[in-house]
Amino acid sequence: MRTIILFGFLICFSKIYSQNIEKRIGCFEITKKGYFYSDLNLRKKRNKSEFYFDEDGKILEKITYGRHHYFDLKLIGGIDQFFYNNDILEMSKSYTSSCKTCDFNLYYTKYNYNKNKVLISENGYFGRNDSLFRTINYINESNIVELDFNGSTIDQKVYDSLGRIIEYNQLFKDTRKIRWQYLYEYNNDCKIGSFQTYYGDGKEHSKKEIECFDQQNRIISKEIIAGYKTKILYEYSDEGFLRQIKEFNSFNDEEYELEYVFKFKIKGNSEELNFEILNKINAKLLYE
Repeated sequence: MRTIILFGFLICFSKIYSQNIEKRIGCFEITKKGYFYSDLNLRKKRNKSEFYFDEDGKILEKITYGRHHYFDLKLIGGIDQFFYNNDILEMSKSYTSSCKTCDFNLYYTKYNYNKNKVLISENGYFGRNDSLFRTINYINESNIVELDFNGSTIDQKVYDSLGRIIEYNQLFKDTRKIRWQYLYEYNNDCKIGSFQTYYGDGKEHSKKEIECFDQQNRIISKEIIAGYKTKILYEYSDEGFLRQIKEFNSFNDEEYELEYVFKFKIKGNSEELNFEILNKINAKLLYE
């Protein structure tokens, strides 16, 4: 039976890559599996992804399993690939499919830099006809970075002299008034973010996020306090590789209950990775 399942998977996998999708498998393969715990405390696998990194910690490919209209973790739902020029991200490609028998649609993004290798824009295209569908412009001014999505709003990040973020704002493009805002302060080994909306419709929302770090500046916990409470714990291996993330939730001031667990497994000798490369890999895994 196992042989039959494996044979079927290989047929599916080879069919996908026969659609002119170049494989980008690198030195290190990392598998992420997510588990959801129901009210009966039954563990159900709800998420699976594979990541491939090169020897310098740059991500080359990400494969996600399961599709929006057909949740089967044996079926590939998306492939993201990343291409570099002299260690600078030059282009990314995204292949996605939503139903069991749907073909994959290709979208790709090109990244543009100034002479100082600072990202200034990214353009997204439909693969079927190479037509532009999205442009993001980056405006860098001393300690401020703005992202212009060519819509009605702009995202703005403000940093202090140490390079730490102290504000994250979304502004109305025409008036430059704040739509929503994070204000950050730092206390010992923790970063405290206070979020507030300014929609002006009487439905304002606020919350607080507290992130704490260890002596190696790795995130070890995050707490979100709003109308609910969420606590997230991050665990690392002895070598420093991100091993597990646990998420607990509390509603109506009840006790925290475990809701999600994400487990990471690396293939390749992580003992050979230095601190800088491990941090690059962990940072990518944390926000994927």
